[in-house]
Amino acid sequence: MRYLWILLLSIPLFGQEIQKDGETPTSFTYDEALEMLKARDVQWEEKIAKANTLIEFQKLAINQSDSVIAKLEEQTNVDSLMLVAQKKQIESLRAQNNANEKMVKLAKPSWYENKWLYFTYGVASVTIPTYFGIKILDIAD
Repeated sequence: MRYLWILLLSIPLFGQEIQKDGETPTSFTYDEALEMLKARDVQWEEKIAKANTLIEFQKLAINQSDSVIAKLEEQTNVDSLMLVAQKKQIESLRAQNNANEKMVKLAKPSWYENKWLYFTYGVASVTIPTYFGIKILDIAD
């Protein structure tokens, strides 16, 4: 295992040769080194510019997500208030329903308020005097 690690760590060292015009130079002149540094700086500036644009896009995305989060939090507050109000409304409607049921029990007619009893009273108040009136007339004749 140790040899494998040594091999894996030493492989990248073999590929680090710099080629110039198809040859591997042993040393560079001051101008060549300066040119390589400028080329590297240009590459880094491009990478930094790309990174800055990515950062700006990420900032925009974060700002948009923050506004969405704020709207969602506001909506959850409204929804929770609606739930509380609905629970109170349900409780008040149940209380009103119970009161209405009690009122229905109080409003039930008593035995003496029966319509058939009144019908019988009416029939009796008409037929009894008529019957006795006819009897009185028969006795009088």
